[in-house]
Amino acid sequence: MSSQNIKLENSELTAELCYSAFLSLPDIEKENFISRFLNNINSKAVAISSSGKLLSKKQYVAHVESISKEVNDGNFISHDDILENME
Repeated sequence: MSSQNIKLENSELTAELCYSAFLSLPDIEKENFISRFLNNINSKAVAISSSGKLLSKKQYVAHVESISKEVNDGNFISHDDILENME
């Protein structure tokens, strides 16, 4: 969508105007916009790993799923084991 298709009221782009402009797009451009928007959201950092690495939503979900799999497979150290090893 080019900026010439957006009409401004008093030089302000209102949410209503933005929504109206979106609705006037062809379906394929609406889908492309939503896809780019969701990809942008998913690429933003939503968590920080214990090593300080920024994680996107997809990376964080994958990390949590990996940890859950390890726990389900029995690959973990219990709190009691840690306490015993500290003594």
